[in-house]
Amino acid sequence: MEMNKMRNMTAFVLLTSITDCALAEDLIIEPDSWSFPEVIEYARKISPNNIEGKPFNRFGLVYLSQELATLQLSALPALELQKYADIVTHAYPDAVAKQLPEQCDSWPLEYFNETSVAGIAYISLHATNSSTRDRTTKCLAAIQNNFAKIGR
Repeated sequence: MEMNKMRNMTAFVLLTSITDCALAEDLIIEPDSWSFPEVIEYARKISPNNIEGKPFNRFGLVYLSQELATLQLSALPALELQKYADIVTHAYPDAVAKQLPEQCDSWPLEYFNETSVAGIAYISLHATNSSTRDRTTKCLAAIQNNFAKIGR
């Protein structure tokens, strides 16, 4: 009898854990507004600093556009690129991912700047949803492949 109780309790704990994990993966935190500059201030409450611990400026960036323009986007790994992502991506990676195209390789490179590529790298590493991480990992690879074709 005691053994049955233990088995039932173990089964219950496992099912509860699996359900909780599945629900957590579906939970996507979004800002109250996507309007600028409000979205920056909402994001600042969650993520005042980038992955390196550097504070974001009033525009939600850490690095200046002159420095970003020198990045070799096709060659940098996601772990290096992620530090250039903006504040909104740091605070809401899964919500930002919902705004990305399903097939990144078919989008013209003009749609992507250094910060957006860095954001995709950040999402590929930090999204709570595993399918989002997988999709953005593939997206990053496709974009980097296209940038490599033009030597960028």
